[in-house]
Amino acid sequence: MSKARNDESPKQRRTQKERADAMRQRILDATLYCLAHDGYAGTTISRVIEVAEVSRGAPVHHFPNKNAMIAAAAEQLARQLYIQLGKAISKLEASDDRLHELIYVCWKDIFKQPEYVAMNELLQASRRDPELAKIMRQLWIIGVKVVFDGADHYLEPIDDKFEISDLMILTQWVIRGMAEDLHLMFNEKIFDRYLKLWSQILAQHIKAREGINTPPPRPDKWDHSLLADE
Repeated sequence: MSKARNDESPKQRRTQKERADAMRQRILDATLYCLAHDGYAGTTISRVIEVAEVSRGAPVHHFPNKNAMIAAAAEQLARQLYIQLGKAISKLEASDDRLHELIYVCWKDIFKQPEYVAMNELLQASRRDPELAKIMRQLWIIGVKVVFDGADHYLEPIDDKFEISDLMILTQWVIRGMAEDLHLMFNEKIFDRYLKLWSQILAQHIKAREGINTPPPRPDKWDHSLLADE
């Protein structure tokens, strides 16, 4: 997640809507940058303005308040994480331990990335912010659906002892817990060991489908606001 930059060339001519959309995106990128690098408490309007290198009135023009800006950033973050999942899976090649490779690539390309750091900041802050909690709850429900659909898309059962979706939800919680401790470890290879162990436990019940390297099904309302009221 890089700091927002102004990439517009003087020779480029854009419509008013294109300029407005670009400015809105610039503010959102800066917001996510601040979440990942400064934490939720440090993601102030002033800090976002500084990182985005925009005028003080720019955020207010696009978002009525900080909560609206955070909500839009959280929705963009959920979309980015879904896209990262698809890109990570597309890199998978044939392997004798495809299940472990699937889990490891999710750890490396999603949970160890700045986007997840930003998401985790929002999750932690939502414990004490009811309005933010409402937003994160909506995104959490969408995330669970993505996990369920992705589990059916990438995996198949070996036995009927457990539902694949349940095992994948549990896997998500295991990896999220590891991500919480990432900053405390001197040697990240410790995580590789336990990811391998968890994969071996899962391999007793499920296996990766052969030849599947396409993204999981898109979440509902993908073409609209994920946070829109029903």
